[in-house]
Amino acid sequence: MVDENSPELAVRIRDLTKTYRLYDHPRDRLKEAFHPRGKTYHRPFHALKGIDLEIPRGSTTGIIGRNGSGKSTLLQCICGIIPPTAGSVEVKGRIAALLELGAGFNPEFSGRENLYINASILGLTREEVDARLDDILAFADIGEYIDQPVRTYSSGMYVRLAFSIAIHVDPEILIVDEALGVGDIHFQAKCYDRFHRFREQGVTVIFVTHDLNMVTRYCDTGYLLSHGEIVASGNPRTVVAEFRKFETGHGTPGQNAEAAADDGAAHVFDRNPYETRYGNNKVTITGGGIYDKAGEPTQVLHTGDEYRISLEVSFSEAVEDPVFAFTIKDARGTEIAGTNTHFAHVETGSFNAGDRVRVDFSQTVPLNAGEYLLSFGCVDLGGGELVIYDRRHDFIAFQVVSERAVVGIVDLQSAIALKRS
Repeated sequence: MVDENSPELAVRIRDLTKTYRLYDHPRDRLKEAFHPRGKTYHRPFHALKGIDLEIPRGSTTGIIGRNGSGKSTLLQCICGIIPPTAGSVEVKGRIAALLELGAGFNPEFSGRENLYINASILGLTREEVDARLDDILAFADIGEYIDQPVRTYSSGMYVRLAFSIAIHVDPEILIVDEALGVGDIHFQAKCYDRFHRFREQGVTVIFVTHDLNMVTRYCDTGYLLSHGEIVASGNPRTVVAEFRKFETGHGTPGQNAEAAADDGAAHVFDRNPYETRYGNNKVTITGGGIYDKAGEPTQVLHTGDEYRISLEVSFSEAVEDPVFAFTIKDARGTEIAGTNTHFAHVETGSFNAGDRVRVDFSQTVPLNAGEYLLSFGCVDLGGGELVIYDRRHDFIAFQVVSERAVVGIVDLQSAIALKRS
């Protein structure tokens, strides 16, 4: 348990390491166990390596990282499900955990039977479960299926029941591992509303997620794991930005993108392998992407911040006054925004074979949270006829995150005032 001298901490982890033994063949376990000279047949796999972190009571913490980075292992160590190989995990408070989908449910038992079993495991008496039964069933909202075997449940129904049980045992620490991703949008809204209530009540919430917007919107602190180590922590927005660098596989945190490779931004960003491209090859869009105010490449944007959208172009023939453009679309292909040098009355001038140019569009991004696609184009509008030099539809994808809850595609940054008459 956490030292009473630090009552403000719900979780404290020191030098946590979790190592597994990996064997090439099942028989190698027996060989190693009974070898007279103690020969080793396994190779170690370090799922966690020297983790140090402190989670204050009443805070909301998000843990992100690629698959296999150690996120779920860390949560399981906090819950006491698996013991650490080295180091310590100190916890103060009753934990309710929603980890692997359906974990702890007996598929042959009904939802009601599993409800009582799971609630008792989490520390409630039968009388306490009886008193909260109506609330649990109302939140889960699975109707008559509560008396059917859970093997007949969909993944969404599993989550509804498991989450409802977890939040009704009066947890002091709620731990959630990616489970909410399978619920429908209405159920997710209820869960997020409950997160808000938990924060107001001083409940500590720790969750693993791939929803970066959830991290920036709900978390006080973020942690980024990579290969079993914490590589970034602190402000959720900063941690999300660092994660995107790791996810796209380029650079070290803090490396400035102005020193990109000769082939330009094509190597800096996580490109869409399914982009659509066509043109007459007189002009080639060699790369492009989005940069923040510090000149860092990013595919995670924050509503209301300033960014530079750049495309890099090379010329194989001489052209006059080419038009450079970008367009932003949503996943359904609806055009959300875009502009070009013609609309902006920018004369681009003459270019010769072998010339290269970078075109920068700078603006504040008003988009609401969501995922979008960025396209580039270079065309000729002279002579009254459209000539397409190069078009790259859906060149890269990017995500917008926001701490604000608004409706629609655009955040109007509304200011609200009440005046009583």
